[in-house]
Amino acid sequence: MNRTKLNVAVSEAQRFIALAKQLPKPEPYTSGEHTFTHDYFPKQQGSIKRASMDLTRALADLRKPS
Repeated sequence: MNRTKLNVAVSEAQRFIALAKQLPKPEPYTSGEHTFTHDYFPKQQGSIKRASMDLTRALADLRKPS
């Protein structure tokens, strides 16, 4: 196992977890008699998706023979 690739994968995993923890909690709001939940944070969710893709790539590189 290549230690450099392992370190990259760990770094990407930590970045993904940090972004996921920073995602704002859903905000309830009412409209008339109904209560809805606002859970749409496109910038934060986009960052999390990007970090997930980077982590996936780092893990794939880790599995490749060196």
